Amino acid sequence: MVPPSGAKLQPQNHHLHLTMPDKRKSDLAPPSPKRAKMSYDDDEGEDQSSPLHHERPRNNPTYGQKNAFPGLDDGGDELFYGPAEDGLEYLRMVRSEANSLPSLFFTATPTANPPKPTSDEQQYAKTVENPKSYPRGGFYADEAYIAPAEDMDPTAAAHSSSKIDQLYPDAQQSYYTLLRHRFLLLRSTLRCSPPAEAISALDHAHPISLPRNALSAHKEWRRLLLAVDPQMVQLACMDTDSVLEVLELLARMMSDVVRSEDSERVRRIGAWAWGLLGKSREVGELATEDVGTIRNLGKRAATILRKVQETENNRSQEEEGSESPVSDLEDMDQLDMQDKHVDEIREEGLPVTAEAQDSSVLDTSEQSQLEAAKARLQAQIQDRADISDPTESDNEELLKQTRALLDMVITVVGEFYGQRDLLEAREIWAKE
Repeated sequence: MVPPSGAKLQPQNHHLHLTMPDKRKSDLAPPSPKRAKMSYDDDEGEDQSSPLHHERPRNNPTYGQKNAFPGLDDGGDELFYGPAEDGLEYLRMVRSEANSLPSLFFTATPTANPPKPTSDEQQYAKTVENPKSYPRGGFYADEAYIAPAEDMDPTAAAHSSSKIDQLYPDAQQSYYTLLRHRFLLLRSTLRCSPPAEAISALDHAHPISLPRNALSAHKEWRRLLLAVDPQMVQLACMDTDSVLEVLELLARMMSDVVRSEDSERVRRIGAWAWGLLGKSREVGELATEDVGTIRNLGKRAATILRKVQETENNRSQEEEGSESPVSDLEDMDQLDMQDKHVDEIREEGLPVTAEAQDSSVLDTSEQSQLEAAKARLQAQIQDRADISDPTESDNEELLKQTRALLDMVITVVGEFYGQRDLLEAREIWAKE
């Protein structure tokens, strides 16, 4: 193209624009800032001046309770009585109604000249004086439902938990008071942590745990409960689960121990029951199943005590008669035991052949061995009878230990673990 005359030629600046691939552009581009949150409000100024919705709830100045709905505090002290259009306004209306009530309520002061009762009040007074006139299905009176009255005979009323202590003599009441104080002292002592030296001094005969599903551990504990006395350090180191497991095992063993008529075992089982109950937690800290385990121990003690009382009554009646069926049963047991030993000797060492049965003649050596075995067995039975015959003082000591054990278990379970219905099974001491 030829420029016109008189025109100056100016160099044209040409810029070269090189387009980079999109992939490299995305790699080299600096990170973009976060996108601004879109606002759907019509007026941005109002949005900037509005308070934050995530405000922390305030504490109630009167009760110190933290409000669960912070939006209820927006109204301030202004009362709102409706109508409520949503759930938040309904809660504000309920709060306003509660704030309008006084914090404390007082009963009316009785006047010197009380007003005359109305006909309804007179009818209610007559009903109270005569409990039998209560309707059997209950009734409503003064905006309250009154349940039907239960008929209670004088015997049941006397054995109620509120009047049961009045049935005992003064000496027995003093004993129970001392027993309660001793148990509280034991419980506070076992809650203390023993020193490390005392814990390390425990031997294998004083374990501090009993797994629930360990059969070998249960057998070992069954043996230890009958052979070893408990130690305070051992009881203080036991956990709650082990204590309840040993108590359940002890409840199953208690009847066998009492039936064995061994005063030493009865005393030892009583020491274990006393210590384990003292180590157990309070009734409010135990689960329902745990309280049931302790109640089962008390129920077994009440059942055994009733059996002991029945046995004593039968013995007193038998002493008045001429014959004693108990001694006959003991003789029968001795004869059965003697026959059993003789049968074992015949089966193990002296087999009888068919020829001997047919001829009914035993060999001389076998006959002599059988007679010698019978003589030894009779001597053992006689020695055992001479040694094991308990004296009257031993029987009294055994009976005293047994009753003390059972009475202690029933008292502790009933007084400290909420099973007061078991206290009726306790024996009332005779007044001398």
